[in-house]
Amino acid sequence: MPSEDEKYDVLLTDEALISLNRLDKPMRERVKKKLERLSTLRPARTLKKHGDVWILEIGDYRALYLIDKSAKTRTVFFIGDHKEYEKNYLLMFK
Repeated sequence: MPSEDEKYDVLLTDEALISLNRLDKPMRERVKKKLERLSTLRPARTLKKHGDVWILEIGDYRALYLIDKSAKTRTVFFIGDHKEYEKNYLLMFK
């Protein structure tokens, strides 16, 4: 188990919370479980052109988040299926 100084607080923006609440119940529960693990999960993948944006894969869904090492937070700002992710990725990070 990671030590306390390796744990991060997981925060969701209002937009991410709205997206989470729009999911059907089984998918919402699956995403919540993965987000709970995000506090200790080792970051695996970033956006190619924006290395400070991290990707959490949950089946066909994606969560995009930022890490603030000094505040020990991981802020999720996008939750959506792969199509929404591609559409929003192209719009957000041209």
